[in-house]
Amino acid sequence: MWRPLLIVGLVGVLMATGSALAAPTAETRLPVTMTGEQEPWTQPRDEVVVEKGDHLWKISQRHMDSHSPGGAIAPYWLRVIEVNTPSLRSGDPDLIYPGEVIRLPGISEQP
Repeated sequence: MWRPLLIVGLVGVLMATGSALAAPTAETRLPVTMTGEQEPWTQPRDEVVVEKGDHLWKISQRHMDSHSPGGAIAPYWLRVIEVNTPSLRSGDPDLIYPGEVIRLPGISEQP
């Protein structure tokens, strides 16, 4: 009889699917609270979906204002560009489309 298996350890999280173990991807989220109750799947806090009128400066500014008020936006904006340019549909950080997902690095991840 096959049973789902979840192994959590110092090396990370492994999930069993059938008989093969696979390391989780960056998008893997475990919908469990500290009390063991299940949570609904939600979009990670470190990503934002582009809306009409958005641009990377505006998205960076919103994130900085809510996480580090008074922080310097320009260095963070450059980091957001660096992280997202390879995955943008246009490949151009000045041209983003509604519906695209922008990854937001942690404030402390600035070079």
